[in-house]
Amino acid sequence: MLHVQGLGGGYGDLTVLHDVDLEVGAGTLQVVLGRNGAGKTSLMSAIAGLLPTVRTGTISVNGRDVTALPAHKRAAAGIGLVQEGKRVFRARTVEENLLLGTYSSPGWSMRSAARKQALAAAYERFPVLHEKRADRAGGLSGGQQQMLAIAQALAADPKVLLLDEPSAGLAPAIRAEVFATARGLRDEGLAVVVVEQLVDVALDVADSVAVLDSGRIVSSGPPEQYRDGELLQAIYLGG
Repeated sequence: MLHVQGLGGGYGDLTVLHDVDLEVGAGTLQVVLGRNGAGKTSLMSAIAGLLPTVRTGTISVNGRDVTALPAHKRAAAGIGLVQEGKRVFRARTVEENLLLGTYSSPGWSMRSAARKQALAAAYERFPVLHEKRADRAGGLSGGQQQMLAIAQALAADPKVLLLDEPSAGLAPAIRAEVFATARGLRDEGLAVVVVEQLVDVALDVADSVAVLDSGRIVSSGPPEQYRDGELLQAIYLGG
């Protein structure tokens, strides 16, 4: 579903990604690990079309090359990104946030059939959002804002969902709910990519793991390969 090959780029003259290969099939949850500054968020931004400079490589979704497309067209092509930090439109209501997530849906009407269906699906998946639909997003709890951010990304009906540090700042119970949602989306057939700092939690949900260091994939394999911590310790500490 998602195929990244030889990806390199960064911010102007600063290169932060080097020859990155990543392949994530439908119905697969791929976890990307790495220490701070390894390039994890830059990788997610590059896939979503937000990295300022991409010099080399290709990105394709379901066989379609999207490398040259801007971010909004990549969303229409099937890539959804949930950025770190519960990025929602805080001054807008919950329902307005969800409608903004349907930007790439067909039809100009904000109440088109496709948008009504997207709202219904979001409220079925996250009942609390239905209860709060008329409330401003900035007044939601941290966990509710994260649910809204995920629902907003799903409103565009993506085939690939990128979750950047989805557990950051959340209580353990809410964190478990977020990862249960990620597993459910995988089971529904999405290709899910999760960047996460909490290694033990990430390994519990992963189908496969890639470790990024200094902008390069330095190790990849099944989650069992990393459970004893020795390999990760060697990578994180420069061994």
